[in-house]
Amino acid sequence: MPTRKLSYWYLAFFNTFAHEYFSNEVVHSFEKRGFTVYVATGLNPVGTVEDNGARLSLFMDRVEQTEHRNIDFNVVGHSAGGLYTLYVANQHKHHIKNLITVATPYKGVEFLQKWLDNSSLFKTVTDLAHLDGLKQLTPQGVAKFLETVRVAPDLKITAFAGSQKKGLDIWNAANLSAPFRLTSACISEESDGIVGLSSALGVGSIKTTENRIAIQKFNSNYRANLEHWEQVLEGYSFLLLGIRNPGYVIDEQARFYGGLADYLLTSL
Repeated sequence: MPTRKLSYWYLAFFNTFAHEYFSNEVVHSFEKRGFTVYVATGLNPVGTVEDNGARLSLFMDRVEQTEHRNIDFNVVGHSAGGLYTLYVANQHKHHIKNLITVATPYKGVEFLQKWLDNSSLFKTVTDLAHLDGLKQLTPQGVAKFLETVRVAPDLKITAFAGSQKKGLDIWNAANLSAPFRLTSACISEESDGIVGLSSALGVGSIKTTENRIAIQKFNSNYRANLEHWEQVLEGYSFLLLGIRNPGYVIDEQARFYGGLADYLLTSL
């Protein structure tokens, strides 16, 4: 399909180990359908929502400067990237038309709260390292942030989730990896190893500037069969972790994000 500028995207991604990164498969899933894609840069991997929200706003300034016009942004926000986008939407400086979130913890990250409550070492390290961005992702922290958000009445928010189950074969990309088995043990429901399904699909409380309920939808039937990192990182990078079938990650990313791009086309 010839490239045509149907809309503009930035993809926001939060991950302590690999910020400013989306796999080529994710980006190409949208480009093949005619979208011009911008991937957010300059985010702080352990920054607060306010810090990264402000950075994101500056990034969107640069996109509009590059395009020499104001843009109706359509956004894919992964994980805390969805919260950063809501921070920008609350500032009303940029017009965001659609926000699609993937594994954004609308009800917080359950295991973070449990670790803060039950592990003095984790709490001490978090305090000493000033990891306030992690504290904001607890259920209480996310709820406090969302209470302050007021978005434009025409913003459409759609939430999607990912999940994987434990399997005997930890080297199979279709199963939760060893690191995420530790975190998932502190999550009381099916998850992607970081965010539980009910949290990722927990839209409903966001309000508009008119103090009404914003346009919010979720799709519990269409999900990424991938753990949190696999949802966005380059498939072959998992060879470094001993995964023997990275092609599974690549194929599933293409299926899932291709479906999101098709879904968005129906909303334009």
